[in-house]
Amino acid sequence: MDFRPTQDQLALAGAVRDVLGKHRSPGTPGEEAPGEDGPQTGAGGVGGVDVALWRDLAELGVFGLRVSEEEGGLGLGHAESVHVFEELGRALATGPYTATALAAPLLPEHASGRHRVGLSDLTSGAPYLLEHLDALDTLLVVEVVDGEAHAVPGHSQVLRVEPIELRAEAVPHPVDPCVPLHRLRQKPLRGEIIGDAATADALLREGALLTAAYQTGIAATLTERAVAYAKQRAQFGRAIGSFQAVKHLCADMFARAELARAAVHAAAVLLDDDRADRDGADLPAAASAVSAAKLLADEAAVANARAAIQIHGGMGCTWEMGLHYFLKRAWALSLAYGRAAEHADLISEAL
Repeated sequence: MDFRPTQDQLALAGAVRDVLGKHRSPGTPGEEAPGEDGPQTGAGGVGGVDVALWRDLAELGVFGLRVSEEEGGLGLGHAESVHVFEELGRALATGPYTATALAAPLLPEHASGRHRVGLSDLTSGAPYLLEHLDALDTLLVVEVVDGEAHAVPGHSQVLRVEPIELRAEAVPHPVDPCVPLHRLRQKPLRGEIIGDAATADALLREGALLTAAYQTGIAATLTERAVAYAKQRAQFGRAIGSFQAVKHLCADMFARAELARAAVHAAAVLLDDDRADRDGADLPAAASAVSAAKLLADEAAVANARAAIQIHGGMGCTWEMGLHYFLKRAWALSLAYGRAAEHADLISEAL
């Protein structure tokens, strides 16, 4: 099994990076603090989504990567998707990218990216929080049929819900200031059933993989920024990067980012191979690999954000440097698509 990226995968990642480079990134030094009216979303933004960036990525086909060519997609796999999401993480792209990409294989009409999709996992109980609600056209809800928070596998299902029917209130100060957050007042009362327990498990597993790829992008770009700053910032007549303590911080950042990247790409390849070989059967090895990748990527993103702030010294704590955006996004994503304890339990059960 060859885990190295192909030339086509590298070209896809490069194309996504080029598109992202033409748009505003919240982590760019000099970024203004969000105002009282909500997060900064760029020109034409709605619900925390940069509409122009979304349109450009849709034209590139990133939402239909895993949709067959007959249904209007690119017919690729998870191995390609993680390259795309790593680039999204590098740029801190804000929007319901993960849920829309997950929904496309189930709802091919969303492969074009003309409609934005959210996903809410209600299997772990309240509170029911939802990102980018004002920007959503469709909501997928993973819920437990009998209403129990810890039901046995086989009792969950996936609903398609109209966001306009939801009763929700805005969270005034979310952890990530670039992501508008709403709290649902109650679980959705009705919706169209579009998937069973196997579909629900696949959605959450694939969501964890894409989130891990995004976190890997955060860890990687923070490493690059910290190293660049350590080379140019002088203290006592020398670049701070020449000091052993700073060298160790940068080396640890690099090791964490590379380990997470290797785990993410290996999990993507395993998931693709298992799906091809077993045609949707139970995938314990691939699921365990995804959980390991999520754990490593979450740790890398959060730890690298803290280390980058430390290396930047007093400037690292300011809004102008933008490093806090990475830390807050990493914190929020570490709770998405399964918490650390849940993934650790899944890995232990597979041993």
